[in-house]
Amino acid sequence: MKKYFLKLFYALIVRPWLQLIIGVRFENRETFDGLNQFIVVANHNSHFDTVSIMAALPSSKLYNTRAVAAGDYFGKTSISGSLMSLFFNAILINRNRQKGQPSTIDILDGYLKQGSSFILFPEGSRGKPGVMTDFKKGIAILLEKNPGIPFVPVYLNGFGRVLPKDKKFIIPLICKVRFGEPLFPKNKDVDSVLNEVKDAIVSLKNTDERDRNQFDF
Repeated sequence: MKKYFLKLFYALIVRPWLQLIIGVRFENRETFDGLNQFIVVANHNSHFDTVSIMAALPSSKLYNTRAVAAGDYFGKTSISGSLMSLFFNAILINRNRQKGQPSTIDILDGYLKQGSSFILFPEGSRGKPGVMTDFKKGIAILLEKNPGIPFVPVYLNGFGRVLPKDKKFIIPLICKVRFGEPLFPKNKDVDSVLNEVKDAIVSLKNTDERDRNQFDF
């Protein structure tokens, strides 16, 4: 039942709303053709990032794709946690892990071993619009533990203006979700893999493209 709900919800409501009302443009969605499992990695400036990536996914991929989010923020109440599970298949991670609890890597690796795909933001949290911060090592470790799973880089442009961090009002403006081709790391060490992932995202920004994440013209 949930599988069909997600297909209809994103195809009939979310995607048209994002495209027609907000001004979201999806590019290279066909990159997922033939992919059974993947880890989407993207820059992060807005709460709109996750929903826009979910809306861009092929309907057949939605049910098995999970957003990774902070449990202390999105799971503050049972209602918010349930909504995150319903609409985003979210894995809520406790950033204040207690002694004896499984690590974030162990939890995520377990889901990958079960066949799930992820949406991950290697920066860890939303930052200043248009400024990419250092990547956390988790993505590199997960790719090392799961060498058969590719990462799909995504460049998000404009969402830092549509709904910036700490803002409550949505500003409809043209923004883009641009997918790259699925990739496997060429290196083994963590720092090199992090650089590969970051370079893959940055390379999706066209050299003559204006950064729409900020209000500088």
